[in-house]
Amino acid sequence: MSPSDQSARPVLIAYDGSDQAKDAIAEAGRVLGAGRRAVVLIVREPIESFEFVGLGGARTLDPATVSAMQEAAQNEAVNVAEEGAALAREAGFDAEPRVEAGAGAWQEIVAVADELDADVIAIGSRGRTGLTKVLLGSVASAVAQHSRRSVLIVQPETVGDAESP
Repeated sequence: MSPSDQSARPVLIAYDGSDQAKDAIAEAGRVLGAGRRAVVLIVREPIESFEFVGLGGARTLDPATVSAMQEAAQNEAVNVAEEGAALAREAGFDAEPRVEAGAGAWQEIVAVADELDADVIAIGSRGRTGLTKVLLGSVASAVAQHSRRSVLIVQPETVGDAESP
């Protein structure tokens, strides 16, 4: 594959609205160059049905309420994806937003990267370590472990790095 073929393939940017995701967009723009096509992906948890426990025990919400919750979640995800795409355009990408609903963020990211034949996946890391990383996991680590594509993981700044001259 020639370098021009690679640059025609999009950069997939995993975005959740966090500062780490914003840093990933900026770093991807700096490292991967301006003018490339990018897809800014939001993965949201699907809302299939919803049960809650009240005074009378467990209850299932009515379908109209679940539908309204699904619509609100989708609208919020679209807004966040559009915000990410705007940041990606500021970083020099020709960016478009995309929203997917899936139970596992890393699985959806890898699947969309494969579907798009993405050249690179860019993702921010929250920098979890120790027990927190074991209990909560790391989407960035899982993407890197399970994807067949190059993954740019942007690490959070540490206080020492940020203050050094």
